[in-house]
Amino acid sequence: MSKKTISLQCTSAFFVKGEMITKDKIVHGVPEADALNLIRRGKAKKVEAEEDGAEAPALKDLTVAELRDVAKEYDIEGAADMKKADLVAAIEKLESEED
Repeated sequence: MSKKTISLQCTSAFFVKGEMITKDKIVHGVPEADALNLIRRGKAKKVEAEEDGAEAPALKDLTVAELRDVAKEYDIEGAADMKKADLVAAIEKLESEED
């Protein structure tokens, strides 16, 4: 059901859906096709969690835009209109159901 996502570190600044993504920002949950496009164009590089032992950030630490991207991957209806707390709860519910 969920599509593969990739964590990226941005190598230059650019806009995505009206949001400025700054150089060196790490973005989690990027759909694979979009991530590969950014990597190919030299805008980002893949972050390997296994290399540095880092874990994905807690949902509460993500921005609303990042949470909406994650919600989109889970096909959560109405995510575009949800507040941060609602997005976190909806994603956590789906993640707990997958376990």
